[in-house]
Amino acid sequence: MNLLLLALLACGDKDDTGTDGGTDGGSDGGADGGADGGSDGGTAADQGMFSGRVVNPDGSGATVQMRLCAELCRSITTDAQGYFEYTQVEADHYVYEAVYLADQNGYSMPLDVITIAQDQQIALDQDMVLYPFETSDEVGDEPVMLNLDGGLTVMADPSTMTASEANSPYLPEGEPDYVASVRVQPDALGLRLEEVEGTVLAAWHMGRVSVSLSPPWGFQLDDTLGLTEGDSVEIIASSYDLKEWTSGGTATVVDGMLVSDDGSGIPILSTVLLVAAP
Repeated sequence: MNLLLLALLACGDKDDTGTDGGTDGGSDGGADGGADGGSDGGTAADQGMFSGRVVNPDGSGATVQMRLCAELCRSITTDAQGYFEYTQVEADHYVYEAVYLADQNGYSMPLDVITIAQDQQIALDQDMVLYPFETSDEVGDEPVMLNLDGGLTVMADPSTMTASEANSPYLPEGEPDYVASVRVQPDALGLRLEEVEGTVLAAWHMGRVSVSLSPPWGFQLDDTLGLTEGDSVEIIASSYDLKEWTSGGTATVVDGMLVSDDGSGIPILSTVLLVAAP
């Protein structure tokens, strides 16, 4: 019996009730075991609501697992039209994400952070969009230059990769790791991005999701995003483990190319943004 099956069995009696009373699952053993981290210990007066919809790129509803995670996670399944609703949500700082359990290697896992105040009701004002990855490359034992979706070139160093025990998709023993990507127009992410300061100029979903990169992977982009020589942008990525947007430093336009500065780059394979200062 593999680790994924064991984990699913372990959390089978702790499913949260969502739009369709969906079940818990996990990436490589269940985001924090899929335990219910929000419905216990509070009263109706101090609990809120979080709801929204997840769709495919063509606008049709996506049946996926939603996760709302603080110290622990509440996992529910969207209904046939892609809708989800969390009730009795305690005030806390959370990450939320959508996971297509049937093919975690082939699909993006949109990941954002959100603060829900006491008795606050939050409904996403845009549909979250679940995109299939456009590129997927195996990573061997040595650093390799990879051409990701949308003109992004990275130096991938496998020695710097550390998977999240709670949130990275399961990788069978002996199977090589991989780097996947899809570039997305910032206004088509469907995420609130309430803790992102500045203007989002470019966005990617990357995998294997929640793999940390230390030091970050340097890159260059053949699209200057309307910037001029010497302009800089901040590189940030959403972190499941830290429950925050994590900085990877900066990138600067040099000779018409946007190039990550020394010591800077992509810090996590997750939702990655290039942001201009406000």
